[in-house]
Amino acid sequence: MLKELTVDGVKRELDKHIRESVRSFAELDIVPKLAVIRAGDDDGQSFYENAIIRQSRNFGIETQSISFPSNANQALLEVALRAVNEDESVHGVILLRPFPDNIDGERLRTMLNPEKDVDAITDMSISDLFVGKEDAFFACTAEAIMEIARYHGIDLAGKNVTVLGRSITVGKPIALMMLARNATVTICHSGTPKKDTIKACRNADIVVLATGLTGQFGSEYFSDGQIIFDVGTGKGADGKMHGDLNIEEIKAGGKISDLTYTPVPGGIGRVTTSILLRNIIKAAGKAADEKRAKRDGMMSLMEMM
Repeated sequence: MLKELTVDGVKRELDKHIRESVRSFAELDIVPKLAVIRAGDDDGQSFYENAIIRQSRNFGIETQSISFPSNANQALLEVALRAVNEDESVHGVILLRPFPDNIDGERLRTMLNPEKDVDAITDMSISDLFVGKEDAFFACTAEAIMEIARYHGIDLAGKNVTVLGRSITVGKPIALMMLARNATVTICHSGTPKKDTIKACRNADIVVLATGLTGQFGSEYFSDGQIIFDVGTGKGADGKMHGDLNIEEIKAGGKISDLTYTPVPGGIGRVTTSILLRNIIKAAGKAADEKRAKRDGMMSLMEMM
C-alpha cells in the first residue's frame, strides 16, 4: 500500500505553541519579527518565502521581505544584512539560499548574527548541533523531519537511514540528528556513483530525499516497507510543485506496493515553516525574558519602598 505520511497533527501541535507564545509576548508589547533576504527568482525559494509570509500573518508575526534581482551586487546584500543584524525589532533572519553565482553566500552566512540565525546556518548553530546542545537553533527542514517522525512514533534506533544530499541546511544536519537517535546513517551525494546510491536507498529502512532534483527518484531506488521523507521542492513539467520522489512513476510501475512517504506539496514544507516560526518565537523569547526580568525587578523595588 502506498500511503502518505500526514503532517496535520504535528503542525497543530507546533501552531498551538506559536499562537500561545505570540499572545504572551503581546502582553509585553513585543511583536516577533522575521527578515527574509533573497536574491534571484528560484521557484523553490519563492514558494518557501510565500509560505513563510502567509503563515506569519496567521500568527501575528511580522515579516520583512528583502528581495534583490539575480544581478544584484554583493555590497547591496551585505548592507541589507548588516541592517537587520543591528535592528533590535528583528528577532530572526533567514537567508534563502543558494544565492546567484555572483553573490558570495558563504560570506553572508558568516556575517549573520548567530542570535538571529533561525535557520541554523552559522558556525555557532552548526557546532551546537554537533555537540548536541539543547535549546539551540537547529536547521528547520531537518528538525521538521524529526518532529514528524516523533509524532508518528517512528523509532529511529537501529534503523538504516540513507540521506541523499549533503547541504548544511538539510543533508548534514539530518544525518547528525538521526545519529543522535541511534540510527545508522549513509549519506549519498552528487559524487556518489548512481549504482551505489541505488543500493544504499534500496537497503535502507528510511530514505531522506534532499537533492532538489525534481521527480528524479522512482521505483529503481526503493523497496517495499520503506519510509520516504521527501524534502525536494521544484516545478515539474506540468508546471506544478513536486518533490524529488517520482510517486506517479512508482504508482504506475507497480513494482513497489508498500511505501510510506511525505507528499509535496503539503508535507515537510508545511512543518518546516512552523519550525521556522517556532525558532523566531525562541529568539523573541530572549527579549521577552529581559522585559519580564526588568518588570519583576521594578515591582520588587516598589514593594520594598
